[in-house]
Amino acid sequence: MIIIKREDIRWGEMGATYLYGSQITYHADGHVTLKNPLLASGETLKTWFSSVNYQATRNQPSLPLLKKNHTYRLSMKMQVQPTNGLYLKLTFLNRYEEIIEEKIERQFSFIFTYPEAAYTYRLSLISAGFEALDFVSFSIEEDAGV
Repeated sequence: MIIIKREDIRWGEMGATYLYGSQITYHADGHVTLKNPLLASGETLKTWFSSVNYQATRNQPSLPLLKKNHTYRLSMKMQVQPTNGLYLKLTFLNRYEEIIEEKIERQFSFIFTYPEAAYTYRLSLISAGFEALDFVSFSIEEDAGV
């Protein structure tokens, strides 16, 4: 059985979240509200990983495994204030945790191709004048339009 789309990915644990001065509210329906009007541009708000050291973090990876040279669509369900206050940063790493490619996007829905040399990847939310965020979830699915 080949899984083309998996469940939406939620905010998850606080471990990789920027906490200094942040007001974070976890709502009963699963979405998260984060406020930090004094956060400097360029700071990483949150990072999700496709591979983690379980012994060190006691967490499992939150991103799905992807196939090399396949095209995927990443779609975020969130509202940001101001509207263009966040960037999405997709980082692909090799087996030795060296960065082989980075993709920075302002749109909350975009298409990317998983590189041949990639071993793992991570997704980060980067502040670009961000003040508040209402985050629901995001999904990564194979793009059928190729």
